[in-house]
Amino acid sequence: MFGRRLCSRWVVGALCTSALLLAGCGDFFNKDTGGGGGGSTGSYTYVGTQSGVLVGYSVSTTGALATLSGSPNQFATAGINSLAVTPANTFLYAGVSGIGVYGLGIASTGVTTLINTTALVQDVAPSALTIDPSGKYVLVAGLADGVPAVGEYLINSDGTLTEVTGSPISITFKSGTDTSNASVTNIAVAPNSSYVFVTLGQLGVAPLPFNTSGSLSANTVILGPNAPSGIANQDLGLAVNPTSTALFVGETNAGVRVFTIGANSTFTEIGGSPFKAGGQPRSLAFDGTGDFLYVANATDNTISGYSVLASGTLTAITGSPFSSVGAQPQALALDQSKKFLLSANLGRNPDLQLFSFDSTTAGKLDPAATATNAATAATIASTH
Repeated sequence: MFGRRLCSRWVVGALCTSALLLAGCGDFFNKDTGGGGGGSTGSYTYVGTQSGVLVGYSVSTTGALATLSGSPNQFATAGINSLAVTPANTFLYAGVSGIGVYGLGIASTGVTTLINTTALVQDVAPSALTIDPSGKYVLVAGLADGVPAVGEYLINSDGTLTEVTGSPISITFKSGTDTSNASVTNIAVAPNSSYVFVTLGQLGVAPLPFNTSGSLSANTVILGPNAPSGIANQDLGLAVNPTSTALFVGETNAGVRVFTIGANSTFTEIGGSPFKAGGQPRSLAFDGTGDFLYVANATDNTISGYSVLASGTLTAITGSPFSSVGAQPQALALDQSKKFLLSANLGRNPDLQLFSFDSTTAGKLDPAATATNAATAATIASTH
């Protein structure tokens, strides 16, 4: 099938990998721990940058940030565009633009061990990746032979990956759709594993049926973006509520669109949708309770915050959008304790920013610790 035929640029990337990685790694890649080191025991956050730098931080119970030993590290010469940590905190996976997906074991100290100096995944050019709720599979969204697709890979006990039979799955479009402008930007899995969702820029959102045994199927529908004046908006950020009943999509020129999730790929946009957000809503994240949703607005340098009803209806939190944010927030993540929200800011000022949840106004964000050693921060992932 097309996904197993590696084009020349992937072969070159594989051959160059050993030169790109592990040069001057210091202690960040701890060769002595082996595997995942049993999984982390602390709260750690990892940031990948457009210049290929990987930075690890510990997050204290009071919200202080401390850079991990051997970090920052020049992980690759290409940009790191996606990161994901397994639910058991044993492995970190990194998507490197134009090269592939790498795996790292996570020790109890948060320090990581590179599993293999060559990419574990190369048949899908990674634009976004995630791990299913069971922690058994890595799901990679990107292009396979120039076609938008999702690759599925079983996580072995040592962190290496085995491609699932039938992978990658091509995303299907209506006949005549021009896919040359497809821009894969994000991927999310429903908490109940019913669907894998992929944002495709001007081409909308593709929901691929999935299940708890890891069976991934091609999409049968596309949730198209709004198209005022005939020009399609860009679908960027994604989130699914904890009950897997509602899908939230960050869309340029629209805000946050909300769809109910039904059986047999039925999705209905709720009344009141879209809900106002800022420019380029690139990343969406729920708080630990699922009662509040946060949206990183990249071109506005703000984070919008909403309270969320069971129906999916959003109401802006007092003080939202929050403006004490660095330039071009690109990616949001909760820390392991779920007490703090972290923002990776592409435009710096600062590179990484931690927010606490206000003790008086429910859902309000209060700016706290910062870090300035992850320039062009593009993606973020935390231990669970």
